[in-house]
Amino acid sequence: MSVLPDVPRLYTALAEILAALLYAQARPSRTAKPVYWGITAVWAILLAVFLHLTGHVPLAWWVPCMVTAIAAMYLYLWATREMNLREAGYSCARAFVLAELAASLEWQLHCWLWPQRGGGEIPALLLLAAVYGALYGGLYWLECRRVIAARLNVTAAATLMAVVMALTVFAVSNLSFIAAAQATMSVYYIRTLVDFAGVLILSVQHEQLRETALHSELSAMDAVLHRQYEQYRQSKENIRLINRRYHELKMQIAAIRAERDQAKQNAALAEMESDIRRYEAENKTGNPVLDTLLTAKSLYCQQHGINMTCVADGTLLNFLTTGEICTIVGTALDNATESVLTEQDPEKRLIRVAIYAQNGFVMLRFENYCTQPVELGPDGLPRRSSHGGYDLKSVRAAAEARGGTLTLHWENEWFTLRVLLPQKNEL
Repeated sequence: MSVLPDVPRLYTALAEILAALLYAQARPSRTAKPVYWGITAVWAILLAVFLHLTGHVPLAWWVPCMVTAIAAMYLYLWATREMNLREAGYSCARAFVLAELAASLEWQLHCWLWPQRGGGEIPALLLLAAVYGALYGGLYWLECRRVIAARLNVTAAATLMAVVMALTVFAVSNLSFIAAAQATMSVYYIRTLVDFAGVLILSVQHEQLRETALHSELSAMDAVLHRQYEQYRQSKENIRLINRRYHELKMQIAAIRAERDQAKQNAALAEMESDIRRYEAENKTGNPVLDTLLTAKSLYCQQHGINMTCVADGTLLNFLTTGEICTIVGTALDNATESVLTEQDPEKRLIRVAIYAQNGFVMLRFENYCTQPVELGPDGLPRRSSHGGYDLKSVRAAAEARGGTLTLHWENEWFTLRVLLPQKNEL
C-alpha cells in the first residue's frame, strides 16, 4: 500500500479558522464589526503561522502544539463573542471536531485523485475551495435555518460531553497514524469516518439543546398568553360589577335629589358624583375586547396615580382574535405601567395610547415616560426587564403572524412601542 502525504498544516489551519467563524456567528460580537474583523484577521494569521511552523515537530511536541491551537480557538471565541466560559468550551469542541472532519475529508479526496501531488498546485486549491465551501456552506445554512430567539442553555454537562467527545474523536482518529507511522488511504478512511461520527453526535446533542430552548420559549409565550386571557376574563367581570355599581349610584343620586336639606343634598351629590367619575373609566372604542382591556388598565392607572390618555379606533382591530388583542395590547400596557411605576415623580407617570389607520396599515402606538435610557439587545428587544423579556417576544410573534412588525424606540425620555399591522377591511 502506497504511502501518502499528510494533511498540509495550512489546510488544517484554514479548517480550524472556518469552523471557529461558523460557530462564532451563533452569538453577538462583543465589539464593533471593524474591531471584530481586525481581531479575527490577526488571530487567523497567528494561528496559521503557528501550525505551519510546528508541522514537523517530534511526536512528543505534536500533542502540546495541538492543545495550543485548540486553546487559541477557545480564547478567540470567548474574547470576541458574547459567550461565557462554558459556552465557549462547547462551541470550541464542536468547531475542533468539524475542522478535523473537513481537513480529513478534503485531503482524502485529494489523495484519491492525486496520490503524490502537493497541496499548493491549482487543481489541489480548487478542490480545497470546493470541499470546504460545500461543507462549511451547508453547515452554515443548517445552523442559520433554524435560529430561535431564546439563548441555548448550555449546561456544564453538555459542555463536558462535547469536550469528551472532541478528545475521543481526536484520540481515535489519530491512533491509526501513530500505530501505522505512515499515512495510507485506509488510515484516512478510518480518520474521516471517526470525525464524521463525532460531528454527527455533537450535532444531535446540539439539536437536543435547541429543542429544549425552543420548548422553554414556547412555554413562556404560552404562559404569557394564558395570563393575558385570564386578565381579560377578570377585567370583564370587574366591568360587570362596575356597571352594576354605576347604576346603583345613579339611583342613590336620584334619592339624594329628593332630600329637602339643600346643604346635605349638595354634599351628598358631590361625593356621589366623584365616585361615579372614578368608576366611569370604561372606554368605548368599537371593539369590546379592547374596551375591556383599556377600562381595566384605566382603573389600574387611577389607583396608582398614572395618567393614561387613549385615542383608539377599536374597529380597526376587529380582524384580530381575542387572544391576539390581549397579547398585543395587554402586554404593551403591562410593560408601560410597570415602567412608569418606577418613576418617583407622580407627574412623570405618563402613558399615551393611540390606535389608528395609516396608509393601509393599522398603527398601535404605546408611549410611556421613561427617564432611564432603554438599551436594545441583538434581538431588537430591551435588555431591561421592565420593558420586555418573553412578553415582548410574544407581541412580536403575534404581530408577525399577521404580517406585521414590532419596533421599539427610546428618545428624549420617552419609550415607544409600535405595532404595525396590514389593515383588513371587513366585508
